[in-house]
Amino acid sequence: MRSNTDSQKFTSLTIVRAGLFIAMSLVLKVVFEIYIPLAGIPALRINFASIPLMLSGIILGPATGFIAGSAADLINFMVKPGGPFFPGFTLVSALSGFIPGLIYKHIKKDINYNLLNTIFISLLSVGFVSVFIYNGLLTFDKVIMYDGKPLNPVYIIGFFTLVAIYLIIPIKITSSNSNFNMNKIVFTVSSTQLVTSIILNTYFLSILYGKGFIIFLPARILSNFFMIPLYSIIIAAVLNAVKGRFKL
Repeated sequence: MRSNTDSQKFTSLTIVRAGLFIAMSLVLKVVFEIYIPLAGIPALRINFASIPLMLSGIILGPATGFIAGSAADLINFMVKPGGPFFPGFTLVSALSGFIPGLIYKHIKKDINYNLLNTIFISLLSVGFVSVFIYNGLLTFDKVIMYDGKPLNPVYIIGFFTLVAIYLIIPIKITSSNSNFNMNKIVFTVSSTQLVTSIILNTYFLSILYGKGFIIFLPARILSNFFMIPLYSIIIAAVLNAVKGRFKL
């Protein structure tokens, strides 16, 4: 039976570890954040601040990840506000820690994550193209036209190459390294980014700035084509480095 002293020690250790992930998130957000304007406002932020929050959920559990995410956003707003305070973004930050923890701590079944990742990237690709078709920017008239001009085949080849890389790399890494399941990590990051970055952040930006949801969506989807694989590789490397120290 665990004594009260042991329980308190465990709780204190968890708090210390959560504080470390929060500090890492703050440093990454303050030092390495890049703003990209959309529709005349700095709506797209490229940073790596979500990585420590995802790790906090994976390693410490969904509840601790939720608290770490919330605290990171509130502290960051006090240290370096990037605009008006909006509680929706605090929720997004909290979910960045909660969702990975939920997947890692409560989904124990042997699931075909490769199939799920294939479905996800397919839907993301179709959604990305559909947004441009909906806005009338992408049309088909013997050749693929973008904004009334023939689309350079290099962009088409690059798009399909990126999708192929997205699907193949996790399989190759998983098969070459049995210490972690890269497919599960990609699924975890993809699920988190879908809910937080693509859906909620886009929706909250449309409310905050009074712009249409569809205006922000293409760039946010496109950025995640690059960020999801990059996040996954970094998280996999960290988990591989600390394997044996934590029960994942």
